[in-house]
Amino acid sequence: MSPIPEPEKRVLSREEQSNQELIELLKELQAEMGDDQGQQSKEMGAATPSFHVPHDISPDSLYPTDLSCRSALDYAMFCQSFGGQFVNIYRYGTFRSCSNHWDDFWLCMRTRNWDKKDREKAIQEHYRKKAVKWKTGPSSEDVWEVRQEPVKDAFQGNLEELEARIAEWQKANPGAPDPWKQEKAPTFNTSNVTSR
Repeated sequence: MSPIPEPEKRVLSREEQSNQELIELLKELQAEMGDDQGQQSKEMGAATPSFHVPHDISPDSLYPTDLSCRSALDYAMFCQSFGGQFVNIYRYGTFRSCSNHWDDFWLCMRTRNWDKKDREKAIQEHYRKKAVKWKTGPSSEDVWEVRQEPVKDAFQGNLEELEARIAEWQKANPGAPDPWKQEKAPTFNTSNVTSR
């Protein structure tokens, strides 16, 4: 008998090797996830259903404890940009300062290497000061007064009677322009707009 030759192992290309490694990694991750889910289901069955009870119920717990440096920089850069200032002119009628956005960014940069507790405390304090500054001052909603009682009889009268009177007026004044039809879009007077 002649010995059986061993089959030659084919050399895998670089791409095939990386694909094989990826498949092995995915199998390992799926196995780990299956183990974790099995343990969680056992723990959930043994434990009674519970809900999250916050450790801190002080008013300061309402303020965020985390600040994304990337988001803070994005907000500050947009505020400084032409588009950001255009939005400010559109909304407020004037340029607006971007210092509050830069304050957020520099706070984030300053505290990013602090230990977690000190960082959270500094960020909460920063947001508390912002709330005191912005929420205690005047608001755009101050022009509206809260209605204490509902509006009564807002649309009184007979609509058919009003339409008949309008038709009579139009017959009596055939050459007059119809005051109820707008031929062109209304224009807005912006000369009286004041800046803050």
